[in-house]
Amino acid sequence: MSETKGINRVVITGLGVVSPLGCSVEMFWSELLAGKSGITTITDIDLSNCRTRVGARVAGYDARHFFSARDLNRLSLTSQFALVAASQALALSNLDPGQCNPWSVGVILGGSSGGFVAAEPVIESFSKDRIITNPLIIPTAMNNAPASNISIRYGFRGPVMTIDAACASSAHAIGYAFKLIRSGALPIVVTGGVDSSFSPAIFHGWSSLRTLSERNEAPATACRPFSQDRDGLVLGEGAGILILESESSAQERGAVILAEVTGYGATSDGYHLTQPGIEGISEAMQMALVDANLTANDIDCINAHATATLWNDKVETAAIKQTFGPRAKQIPVVGIKGAIGHSIAASGALGLISAVLSIRDSVVPPTINLKIPDPECDLDYVPEGARSCHPKHVMINSFAFGGSNAVLIASRYETKKQS
Repeated sequence: MSETKGINRVVITGLGVVSPLGCSVEMFWSELLAGKSGITTITDIDLSNCRTRVGARVAGYDARHFFSARDLNRLSLTSQFALVAASQALALSNLDPGQCNPWSVGVILGGSSGGFVAAEPVIESFSKDRIITNPLIIPTAMNNAPASNISIRYGFRGPVMTIDAACASSAHAIGYAFKLIRSGALPIVVTGGVDSSFSPAIFHGWSSLRTLSERNEAPATACRPFSQDRDGLVLGEGAGILILESESSAQERGAVILAEVTGYGATSDGYHLTQPGIEGISEAMQMALVDANLTANDIDCINAHATATLWNDKVETAAIKQTFGPRAKQIPVVGIKGAIGHSIAASGALGLISAVLSIRDSVVPPTINLKIPDPECDLDYVPEGARSCHPKHVMINSFAFGGSNAVLIASRYETKKQS
């Protein structure tokens, strides 16, 4: 089950995406580079009494194309998204479940809201009629169901688990998978995250916090990271799944290596349930740099958390300045949530996938909808459109309610690691 104990390089060989910009990696990437928005008016749930009526639903998704009627009775929306994205990642990685040791492959995902969304209709029905309408509601709505369904479908028998750290869930899941592989405890992990927050109760709950954008008349431009006129985040959904494995495992299989995970930092603000703190964020970034054996001068791009809330964007900007000093203004800082909304537990994985594609294609996507500069957010956010760039090391930030911070570093893979 385990590799030779020691420090193994951890590479990425597979990617899978289900997103508001499309249900494939290449569609997600081309639309992101084009500055398209996946945010629309929400019409499939009743938000008539909600201050916010915009969101980023997965685009072009028809469950019947992927699953039988019997499957759909047993799979929550998040399990469906996870399975679709996992199938893409496995195909790209050329990882044949039938040809590998099942005990050598783990499944570690981030998840947060999906179980509640699946359970809400059943709970609402029970509160009225005192009858359980779906006898499979417990296994269907378990927050660990997406990871378990991947494990069951492909016969992977390594550790299977779900990490819930709200908006930082998938970044922590990837970080934990990275640590397992690097230490030699496991050669291959299917990892990433999945989430959907599209239920009336969750929508109204977020709205009551006054954290959501209320630009209902202009959905495509509602989410405005780092812009002075930003008025809140836009809820999204989706899945980002990656295949992480040791370098030796990938080489033995003849897999194409897309990039390398080189660092992971994790901290807690220890400060506030909903407001991030500069010190905790900065420390997580510094920890990731140390873990990757890099310095602030080595980072070529930052994929920011960038929720478009008044507090988060200025605090993240200040933390980047604290971490990188004068060089902070020379680093492209990209916020993709203006295009795909905030997919909560999936956001870190989608940010990492974006970073891997930037490394692959030598280009960074824009931060859309940034029209009015904010004096407190004064870094290079790439507002003008996709930019040619040749990043060797990209930092990916994920920060969550509860003060949980996760930072990953993705690097261009080179056969011989330079000192």
